[in-house]
Amino acid sequence: MRQWMWLLAMFFCTMTEAATPLRVGLTVSDQVYKNQTAQAGYEELLINELLQTLQLPYHIIRVPHARLSQMLAAGELDLAARQQQPGLAGVYLTSPYTLVRNKAFALADFRGQLQSTADLANYRLIAFHDATAVLGPIYAEVTAHSPEYRELTDHTQAVLMLLKGRTQLLVMNEKTLEHVLTGLGRTRSDLREFDLFAGTEFRLGSRDAALAHELDQLLTLWQKNGRLQLLRQRGQELRHANRRQPQPATERNE
Repeated sequence: MRQWMWLLAMFFCTMTEAATPLRVGLTVSDQVYKNQTAQAGYEELLINELLQTLQLPYHIIRVPHARLSQMLAAGELDLAARQQQPGLAGVYLTSPYTLVRNKAFALADFRGQLQSTADLANYRLIAFHDATAVLGPIYAEVTAHSPEYRELTDHTQAVLMLLKGRTQLLVMNEKTLEHVLTGLGRTRSDLREFDLFAGTEFRLGSRDAALAHELDQLLTLWQKNGRLQLLRQRGQELRHANRRQPQPATERNE
């Protein structure tokens, strides 16, 4: 009788654990796929597809980029996007699900010369939110010595500050810049650009090795069969659709 009770208790514990939703961390500001409404972008579409394919319950927690790794390492998240190599101790990473290319942009009449990241320290600079976390310690050290440095979550505001001469340089993903410029009726031909940064690969990270392995297998398969590209396209379509909609007033806290 005791053995049956023990087995029954173990069964219910297993079922409860399996039914516990995964805590999935996504960033509140996505420099590539950000949309102003609550609709999903590429990363959320990807998470939905992956976890629904694996038939795993989950709920999404949105936090600043810099906190994703901290919360994952502390066990406050079970899965997090935007993880980079090298991974934290006890965190297992998948293969990359996207590659982001950031550049420095200036107005056409900019007379400075930028040969390396170190040269950024000589100019007033604006970047996307959490750029110091994404672009690494060398970039963070350089921008600490810049005459003026700010990170903005509002991409349009950042681009307008460059176009109006309120900053000398803008660090941003080239796809995001093109998207904003198109909305403003401008093109990249109005700007100078400097390719100073290596591409940034983003991966999914989990403290569960088995989960990370299953996700990695799906990502590898979807990369080969084109499903990842379709999800990226859907994310971009949502961005364009959102841009045509009236935007609610939001409180900014840069």
